[in-house]
Amino acid sequence: MNLVTGRWARPGARAGLRRVACAAMGAATLALTACLSVPGRSHPDKAAPAILASLQAAGVHDLRGAYREALCRRLRPDGVSCDDVLLRLPGEEALYTASPAADLARRYRVAFVPGMLADCVGTMVRPFGGVERDLAQAGVDVYYLPVAGRGTSAANAERLARQMAALPDDPRPLIVFAHSKGLPDLLELVARHPAKAHHIAAIVSVAGAVQGSLLADELRSEYRVLLSSLPLLCEPGTGEEIDDVRRDVRLEWWRQHRTSISVPVFSLVTMPRPDRLTPFMASTYHRLASIDPLNDGMLFWYDQIVPGSHLLGFVNADHFAIVQSTRHDLPIMGVLFRDDHVPRTLLVEAAIEVVDNVLRGTATRSREDIQAP
Repeated sequence: MNLVTGRWARPGARAGLRRVACAAMGAATLALTACLSVPGRSHPDKAAPAILASLQAAGVHDLRGAYREALCRRLRPDGVSCDDVLLRLPGEEALYTASPAADLARRYRVAFVPGMLADCVGTMVRPFGGVERDLAQAGVDVYYLPVAGRGTSAANAERLARQMAALPDDPRPLIVFAHSKGLPDLLELVARHPAKAHHIAAIVSVAGAVQGSLLADELRSEYRVLLSSLPLLCEPGTGEEIDDVRRDVRLEWWRQHRTSISVPVFSLVTMPRPDRLTPFMASTYHRLASIDPLNDGMLFWYDQIVPGSHLLGFVNADHFAIVQSTRHDLPIMGVLFRDDHVPRTLLVEAAIEVVDNVLRGTATRSREDIQAP
């Protein structure tokens, strides 16, 4: 039994669901491939003015050292190389944090918000599904806050508001993990309904579509024709949902709402090495790599970082591998995926620890400070 969502399907029904999910995912894959065969189109005249900046200039608090320490400590017993999971980019300082606080499971509740098309292949492949089960078994109160996979951020914000209002009364704050378009959906909730989001202590963006995706800009017309109404296991969309992850739309949203986001945001970026790229993501990855090889198959690395947020780290995983193990859940489609290597639960646990340190005001110190006389 899934402690968060209820009963699992019976074995016979599960096999049927698996076949339906495979068919739906295959249809989506073919449609996406067809889209990618169309030459890209961009509209630079419609984009809001923007610049690239260093982390410090963008007001980003660099917590990569602290997050690495928290993650590596968890990976060590399994003999997994931390550098194989968490990429080390220039500028990362070796930080030491205070001893992890006890009883994190009893002091916080955890929620997960999926991204675009997440519900379109059924429940057999669900973002964060394995993490939910692991955390629930460890005594954490976990909630899955589903959004419409082909819904707009405005509509999904209303759905999230209703779900937040329906949560059990509990004084413990929420740490909410949001994947991909789930981040714009969640931020829309915070901006529109601050009172209903007051229990959220922190948001962790997991490959979040912070500044939008070049692919959304280029494939908008093709998405509206092929994917918005394609028969899948989710409600059809209007086609407007793709606009929520376009570059110009996201930049304009931040211009209007930056001051209304009072919840601290922590950014976890995905950026796979070539040997860890899932074959399913190859077409989109190489399309983006023609501009910048540091991408996760859907987003450039810098489009995943919230200005003014806390940067946790760069994970050696692609856009979907960070939240789900399709190879495990749907073995029949295993050849299309390479996602068994990602320690998703440990990545989430380490994030909770670092978030807690920040919320409690626990100072981090550099190696030089520790060793100074």
